[in-house]
This record gives sequence, structure tokens and C-alpha cells, in this order.
Amino acid sequence: MLSDAYLRKMKDNGTVISTEGDLAQVKVSCFQACDECSAHSLCIGPAKTKGQLLVKNPLNASPGDKVRIEVPEQNYTRALIIIFGGLLTAALVGMGVGYLFSGLTPLSLQQSSILGFFLGIGLITLGLFRYFRTINKIKMYPRIIAISKKGD
Repeated sequence: MLSDAYLRKMKDNGTVISTEGDLAQVKVSCFQACDECSAHSLCIGPAKTKGQLLVKNPLNASPGDKVRIEVPEQNYTRALIIIFGGLLTAALVGMGVGYLFSGLTPLSLQQSSILGFFLGIGLITLGLFRYFRTINKIKMYPRIIAISKKGD
């Protein structure tokens, strides 16, 4: 069972400031200090306006509505594992492939391994960029999960 503190980090209350398309800007009423907030890195604007998030708006909340938002911390953790695991795997596989094919190139063993390392890193970086740019973008945004009070 999840603790109340963990659930507070995942969900928060706020007020919709503005909407544009399927996104809304929400002023978050934090349960804890901003430095400890799970959405701290997502806050937009200058430091004085921290506590404003750009969120998905699947419920079509309007400005002034009091809403409940969910910050997908689990998705961020998964994304970090994918990024660092992918980079590490690509580096090792690239070095191994460079080593195996060193006899087919005029390069030395070390040069082939280094070339394989950088090719592996480069290819996985392009793949990860494409993945996070298209497929995973929807999962990374915080989203409105409930409208608790309609604004005026």
C-alpha cells in the first residue's frame, strides 16, 4: 500500500490560469516546499512565478476551475532508466562491434572500438530523441484528472 506522502507527491491541487488547445496552465497549490515538490522541474516561468505547470487537459477545464493534477513520476523514472540503460548498452555493443570488425577495416583495434563506441552512442541518441519526441511525449506531461470546483 502506498503511503499518504507518496500519493501527495504524485497528485496535487491547483487552479487553471489559461488554456490553449489540449493544454492548460495550472497554478499549483503545493503541499510541501517547492524544492521537495515532485513537479519542481516542470514549473514554468521565472523563479518568482514557480508553481505554474503546463498540463494536459483531457477534461476541458476552463480558467478559474479548481482541478486535481497527477504528476507522472513513475514515467520519469522509467524514462531515466531507458535513457541511461540505452546509452550504456549502445556504448558497450558499439565497442564490441568495433572490436569484432577491426580486422575488416584499416583501423587499429583501439580505433575501431572507439569508432564503434561513438557510432553506437550516436545511433541510440537519435533513436531516443525520436522516441521521446513522438511516442513518449504524451506520457510525460502532468495531466488534469478531476475538476473539483468549476470557476465563475
